[in-house]
Amino acid sequence: MSPKASPSPRVHPKRRGSKAARADRHELYERSVQAPQSDAATLAKIFRRYRKRHAMSLREDFCGTALLCGEWVKSDPARTAVGIDLDQPTMDWGLEHRIGPAGVADRVTLLRANVLDGAGPRVDLAAGLNFSWFVFHERADLVRYFRASRSRLVDDGLLVLDIVGGWGSMQTVTNRRKVRGFTYRWEQRSFDPLTHHYVCSICFDFPDGSRIEDAFTYDWRMWTCPEVRDALYEAGFTRVHLLWERTDDEGEGTGKFYEPKTVDNQESFWTYIVAER
Repeated sequence: MSPKASPSPRVHPKRRGSKAARADRHELYERSVQAPQSDAATLAKIFRRYRKRHAMSLREDFCGTALLCGEWVKSDPARTAVGIDLDQPTMDWGLEHRIGPAGVADRVTLLRANVLDGAGPRVDLAAGLNFSWFVFHERADLVRYFRASRSRLVDDGLLVLDIVGGWGSMQTVTNRRKVRGFTYRWEQRSFDPLTHHYVCSICFDFPDGSRIEDAFTYDWRMWTCPEVRDALYEAGFTRVHLLWERTDDEGEGTGKFYEPKTVDNQESFWTYIVAER
């Protein structure tokens, strides 16, 4: 993901030596938001499901630190990955702290480019995860992104997106979750039901009382499943699959996905959309 870093994240209190002052927000983000090994495995499984072969090349759109790229190539010595992002300093951080130390820099290409322009080589599998494509507010831009993505897929390539929704996602709310050494704070600050304009922020709180406010901020449009499906078809994709996760008796996700015809309304949901070139 390529989160929009605040121009100057606010560290409170600004005392030298506080945990907030010493923390690296990219590392905090990775630890609290991303699950690259699981994502890489799920993407590979989805590709095998629809293509009956193994995906070897991945493009990570809005790649940020390119953590997923690194995990993808680590999972198979023959795999390659391309990361696309506009934020060069964030990609440089990922190259220095993740890609380089993992010894996989020869199989990962990071490009400073706009995902709307269709940069990079053709790949088996493209991924736009953590809702980064919500950055597009206008339908024309969303369709343009999908067309650009399709143009850089091999003939049987797939585009995989994840999407979030439900009435709970449309409320002003603050959610906290403890992570080892800090608390992750997700703030949904505003939602406009007329436009689905959606403003959120990630903040981090530390046991010593210090905190990082607005480490990453998001100015999004919350797209709906039918809107995205229609836009993908308009962009030229031949089939679109809306997946849903099966749950156990306690309502917890099982990691197994199916394609329902209808689903019950829910407070919140997160799932995958798969588009066949």
